[in-house]
Amino acid sequence: MWKKVILVGVALVVTYHFWSVSGRMVESNSSKTHEQLLSIEMVQQGTNVGKGNLVGIQPYLTAREYSTESQLFSVLNAYMQRLQQAGGIGDKTIVVFPEYIGTWLVAMHEKHALYEKSTLTEAMTLMTLSNLVKVGYCAITAPSGYDRLVHGLFTYKSDKVCQAYQRIFSRLASKYACTIVAGSVVLPEPFLENGKLFIQKGRLFNTTAVFDANGKIMSPLVKKIFPIRAEQGFTCQADLQQTPVFHTPAGRLAVLICADSWYPQAYESLTGKADLMAVPSLADTDSIWQSAWQGYNGFSAPADVDTRDYYRISEGEAWAKYSMGKRAPRVGIRQGINVFFTGQLWDMHPEGRVLILQNDSLLVLPPALGKGRIVNMWLQ
Repeated sequence: MWKKVILVGVALVVTYHFWSVSGRMVESNSSKTHEQLLSIEMVQQGTNVGKGNLVGIQPYLTAREYSTESQLFSVLNAYMQRLQQAGGIGDKTIVVFPEYIGTWLVAMHEKHALYEKSTLTEAMTLMTLSNLVKVGYCAITAPSGYDRLVHGLFTYKSDKVCQAYQRIFSRLASKYACTIVAGSVVLPEPFLENGKLFIQKGRLFNTTAVFDANGKIMSPLVKKIFPIRAEQGFTCQADLQQTPVFHTPAGRLAVLICADSWYPQAYESLTGKADLMAVPSLADTDSIWQSAWQGYNGFSAPADVDTRDYYRISEGEAWAKYSMGKRAPRVGIRQGINVFFTGQLWDMHPEGRVLILQNDSLLVLPPALGKGRIVNMWLQ
C-alpha cells in the first residue's frame, strides 16, 4: 500500500511540475509599428529656450505588456522614439515615468492564461498556484507585520524583476543619452553599488532609480516615505532623512514618490538644494479624481492642512492644494512634473493625469483615457 501511495505522490508531483512549467511566455523580439508611434498623443508645454525639458511619459500599459522584459522595453522604446521624432530629446532632457511601472514585471514569464484573466485576484491566484513552492517559501519567511501572500508574490522573483527593471531603463537612458526617472519598482531591501542596483532578503520598499545619460543609476535610490494604507500591508516606510536630489545637465532635480509630495517633512531636506521636481504617481480611475477627497491616507494630516476640506473638495482639488504645486515653491522649487500611471491591468483601470508646475503656477491636464501620452514641458 505504501508503494502505491508513494507512486501516486510522485505522479502528482511530476504532473504538477509539467503543468507549472508549460505554457509560459518566453522572450522574443518585439517592436512597435510606425502607425503605433504616430498614435501616441503629444502635448507640448512652453517653448524651447535652451534650458532643457521635463518630459512625462504615460505609456498605456496592459497585462500583456508585462509578459516579457522585451515586450515592456519595446513599448517604452516606442514612446522614447516618438519623443525623439518630435525633437524632444537633448542632453538636458529629463524623462519621468509613472509610479509602479517596474513593479508589474513580477508578471513576466508566467503562463499565457494569466494575461487573459479578468481580475487581478484571478491572475495572482494563477501565479501563486503555478509557482507554489517559491511563493510559499517567500510568504512563510516574510518579515512580521506583512501580508504574507502579497509579500511572497512580490518577492519570489524579485532578483529577476530587479535585473529586468535595471536593464530596461539603463538601455533607454543610454540609447537616448538623457536622464530618466524610472517610475518605481517594489523590491526587497534595494541598494546601490557602483551605479548598479542590487537586492537582499528583507522588507519591501517602493523604490525609484534615476538613470544618467550613460545608463548608470545615480545615487541615492529614492524610497517612498509615506506609503498609503493599501501599500502598508506589503511595503515598508522609508527613512525620512533621505535627500533625493540629483545633479543633472538641466539642473538640480528632486524626486518624491506620489503621496510623499503631500507631506512637508519630505521637503525639509530639499530646501535650497533643488530647482526642479519629478513626482511619479499612480491613482485609481478618473472617478476617484473627481470624487470627494477623504483626507490623508495612511498617516495623519500635517499641521498646515485644513481638515475641513475632507469630503468638501474633490481628490483633484486636494492634489492641487496640498501636493507639489503648493509645497515645492516653498523650498525654492518652481518647476516640476507629476506623472500618473495609465492603462488597464486586469480589472485595474488607472487613468493618468499630469500636473505641471511652472513659475509657481500649476496646470492640471485632463486624464489620458484609453491612450498613451507624452507631455513635454520646456524649462524656462
